[in-house]
Amino acid sequence: MKFGLIITSIIVGSVLSGCSDSLPVPACNDTKATDLVIETANAIIVEANGEENASKIKLGVEAIKTTASNKETGANTCAADMSVLGENGQTSFPITYTVEAADNGDKFKVNVIGLWSNIKWKILIKFDLMIFL
Repeated sequence: MKFGLIITSIIVGSVLSGCSDSLPVPACNDTKATDLVIETANAIIVEANGEENASKIKLGVEAIKTTASNKETGANTCAADMSVLGENGQTSFPITYTVEAADNGDKFKVNVIGLWSNIKWKILIKFDLMIFL
């Protein structure tokens, strides 16, 4: 099951979404990008703990910083804090993600790095959620 969750997090982390013609790749702090980061984290929590437990947690992306930009591809590498608010308090942890154009150029993808291990150890333990690996 652990393997399935890791594969799911990789697939979900590469969710494709539309973007405007004027900005092919959204900036790190663009809501199109941060919404996909949150969607990816939430999908991991839902898969590991069910919809009911996931609905008890509010996620956010804060302190966003662009750490690198590729002028050729327009891709951005980003650093941020994933904030987590639940019934038992609040916590946050650092994440990194990339925002880049999809091959067809009409969409973009967001790849979140290090999300699974932080969700497993920071969120699940702090908020007393159960996970079965």
